[in-house]
Parts: sequence; structure tokens; C-alpha cells
Amino acid sequence: MLQLQGLYRNYGFRKALLPLSLDFSGGQTVCVLGPNGAGKSSFLDALLSPPPSDAKILFHGKSLEGDEQMRAYYSNIGFVGHDPGLYLDLSCRENLHCFFAHYSLEPLPEETVAENLRRAGLLARSDDPARSLSRGMKQRLGLMRSLLHNPDIWLLDEPITGLDLAGQDLLIELLDERNRNGKLSIAITHTDEPFLPVANRYLYLNQGALVADIEASRYGAEARRKAKEILKKGLLG
Repeated sequence: MLQLQGLYRNYGFRKALLPLSLDFSGGQTVCVLGPNGAGKSSFLDALLSPPPSDAKILFHGKSLEGDEQMRAYYSNIGFVGHDPGLYLDLSCRENLHCFFAHYSLEPLPEETVAENLRRAGLLARSDDPARSLSRGMKQRLGLMRSLLHNPDIWLLDEPITGLDLAGQDLLIELLDERNRNGKLSIAITHTDEPFLPVANRYLYLNQGALVADIEASRYGAEARRKAKEILKKGLLG
């Protein structure tokens, strides 16, 4: 589904992410781990930006060259950052309608709105402004609004941050559904534990470089320990 060929990210003279060449298939949840400053957010930034001229992003086998392919790629991405990305003065229902309108000329059916709010535990708050919600509620609404257009790729930057227990359960449920439906999800995280039931692959970054790429079938206690040792050596080195 997604191929990266020599993808990197620089900020001025600072090399935040060294060249990466990776293939990602549908039906995967990929966890990207590493210490602060490892290049995790730069990795997401690179996926959300036009690639440098000497690097490539291929989506369903087609390189991001030309407006049509760019639109096909970016319209198939859902994103959740540290901020849930809501219009705070709009109600929960209005937020869902508004975000869906970015992707479709057809209105979002009311039954779909109700189902999304029910899953987020917000059906009773449908007409309340988003600013009146708790942090955990906002995060749950942010998860649902990012998936309204059923994107092939779901990018999550520290999605556990701010989520309550109900929100964490919802996140894992959504990831599991996407795995079964052949979608790709990539989550930046400081901890792998919440994702162990659904993750298929674990990438470890340190100082902008990929230091480990481990399939879930090999990701036992010993592999986790060795990956963390590599990170510590990199920090000390």
C-alpha cells in the first residue's frame, strides 16, 4: 500500500530523519517508538509533506508526482495529533458534519453521525459545543472525526495522550477493525503496551535513524529488551 524510498526530513541544516526505505502493507498497525528527539514526529511530518526531489513516496504503487496522485494520497489519510483538531464552538454533531464536508459533496447521514457519537460515548452530548467536553471526550471525538472518510492510512501522533480508559478501548477497537479491513495505521508512541493486542510491527527510531524493525511474531520480551538496549546505547553514544 505504502512504499518509502529514501524518505528523509531536514529542518534547515539539522537532519531530523535520516533516509528511510520501508514498505507497509494494508491490514497493519505499525508502532513507531523511540525517545524524545528520536525523529518520530519528523517521520509523520515527512509522510504528510511532499517528498524531497531525491526521495519517493509510493501509494498503491504510484509515485506522488502530479496533482492527481497527490490528491489521491492526501485524501486517503486520516490524522490525529496531540490536539484533537476540533472546531471548539461547533457542537459534536456539527464537527462531524463539517469534517466530512472536506471530503464529500454528499452530506453525512444522520444515522452515521449518531453511530459515531455513540461509539465515542458522546451521543448524549451531541448538541453540546466541543469546548465543553473533557480532554478525554475531545480526544474520542477527534478519533471518530479522523476516520469519517474511511482513509486507507491513519496516522496517529501519541494517540494515548489525553485518552481516558474508554478512549483507549475505543482506539484499540478501531485499530483492530482497520486491520481486519485491510487498512494501514501508523502510531507514534512512547509505550508499546496499549498496542500489543493489535500491532503487527514495531519500528524503533533513535537520533533520526531506524535502529530496529520487528514483526509482531518476533516481538517477545527478549526482542523488546534488546531494542531498548540499542536505544540506550545510541543515547549514550
